[in-house]
Parts: sequence; C-alpha cells; structure tokens
Amino acid sequence: MISVIMLTYNRATFVKNMIEDILSQSYSDFEFIIIDNGSSDNTREILKHYREKECRIKIIAMNEPHSIGYARNRGVEAARGEYIAFVDDDDRVKIDYLEFLFNLINENKADISISGCTEGDGTSRKPQCLFDEKIVTDGTGAVKFLLKRDKIRAGMSPKLYKREILQKYPFEENCRNEDVHTQYKYLLEADKVVMHGLDKYYYLRHGSNISGFTSDANQWNKEIMTDYLRAYRNRTEYIEKKAPSIASLSRYCEWSFWISMVDKITKHDLKDCLNIKNDLVSKLNSVKEEFLSHPEIKDFEKKWMEAYVINGNN
Repeated sequence: MISVIMLTYNRATFVKNMIEDILSQSYSDFEFIIIDNGSSDNTREILKHYREKECRIKIIAMNEPHSIGYARNRGVEAARGEYIAFVDDDDRVKIDYLEFLFNLINENKADISISGCTEGDGTSRKPQCLFDEKIVTDGTGAVKFLLKRDKIRAGMSPKLYKREILQKYPFEENCRNEDVHTQYKYLLEADKVVMHGLDKYYYLRHGSNISGFTSDANQWNKEIMTDYLRAYRNRTEYIEKKAPSIASLSRYCEWSFWISMVDKITKHDLKDCLNIKNDLVSKLNSVKEEFLSHPEIKDFEKKWMEAYVINGNN
C-alpha cells in the first residue's frame, strides 16, 4: 500500500483539485493522509466533506499552523503504507501518477522512484524535469544528479519512497525549506533509485506559492538565505563523510550557491542581506583558487568571481 501525504493550509481555492486527482488514481491501494495545518478559511469543511464519503482519507487537524517539516513528520508517523508519496495541495497529478511510480519501484526492486514534471500558471506548461530514458542508479549517483540539478530536484514530489527511509531521517522542524535539508539523505540511503522522466506531476505557480522566491529574486530575504546556507553547509559536511567520492562536487555546488547569492544581493539590492554578502565574499576569497579551477565551474561564475571577489565591485 502507498500512503499519500498532503499538507494544506488555507487553500480552499485549490485543494479540491488535488483531492479529486488522488481519488481518481488508476492505482487504488492507497491511504490519503491530509494534514490541515491550522486553516482559518473553509478548507477544513472541504476536507470533512471528502472524508465523509471516502474511507481512504485520514485527516490530521492542527489547532494552529506549524512548520512544513513538523506537519510532514506527523504524516509520516501516521502512515501505514510500505511506500510514501507526497503531493502539494495546489498542484495536479496525472491519473496514473501513483501506478507509474509504484511500477518503477516494483519492476526495478528500487527504494525510491522519480517521475518527470512540468510547471506553469494553470494555462501554460513548461518542462521542469522531463527526459525520455529510464535511469537506474545507486544513492550516490542520484545525489550527483541532485547536486547538478539534472533530472532531480530537492522537492518531495514527484517521488515515491520506501517508508523506512523517511522514518530514518525526519524532516527538520525549525526551517522553511525542509526538503533541501533532507532530500540528499534520502537518496544516499537508497540502494537503488529509478528515474523515468515522463510527465506525471504539474507544479502550479501562483502568487501565494511558498516557494515563490525561487522564481522571484525580490522575495529573497535574510531568513530564507540563512536557511539555505545552513542546509548547503550541512549537506557538504554530510556528503564528505557519507559519499566522499562526490565531496568535491558538493563543495563546488556550495560555492556556486554562494557566488549566486552575492550576485542576487547585489543586483536586487537586498539590503537586509548585505552582511551575508560580505561574509560570503570573504569565504569565497578563501577558496577562490580551488573554485576557479574546479572542472564544473561555469563561465558566468568566473565572471562573478572576478567582479565581486577578485576586483571587489559592489
């Protein structure tokens, strides 16, 4: 059985669509755990309506909002399925989403399966992770894809996990971007990861997306940036111990993020991040030789390093 976990908060406008998508799945052996994270609109009434007519739905109601990590941990604790999939309350999935992910795991005796996905505003659709081939790899190979942002993103969708992997590494509960803090751990824990990049999941982009800052630089602030920097530092330290063969790549990716944040702070005049910028410039100066000589470095990163670190342009 699959446990599908969905967190929702004040999404009465969207949540019906995802509930209907899950209840209409071609794979029917699932439970649908919905965590109402303290909604104050009529989301709770909508959930109650569906629960009364569908026995596979289980509602966990929070009295007040908690972090996404906290709410997801409560969902994992309640899950009874051998496998766990996550969906977001404002997205959409194809009718064979669960069947596709389950067959990938079952046919390849894998621990994690991953499909392709697209994104758009409800009327448009553009590729996010689409590829024709099926790829079977180990945990280290999967993390290489993650680090390079090639075929795998940090988000919990569109993936299916063996439950014990998620149980071994609970989500961080004191951060905003819980998936960035844990996804690499899940992948490294897997003996086998299978990916087939056919389009099964649709990320709906709108003004109230929690992750809106990823596409709108002006939404970045000190809190978000500090959390990401901590996540990437922890990731590098973890990979150095757990998967030393890709430690150099992880360090490069961390430095790449540093210089991209320096550029973002500068170009968008993010005033509450100026201290972060100064700290990152100092750190980049201390690793500039290794960074600039790394085989993965991009030409635009070399230009940013020259402008912000070597020449000290503000």
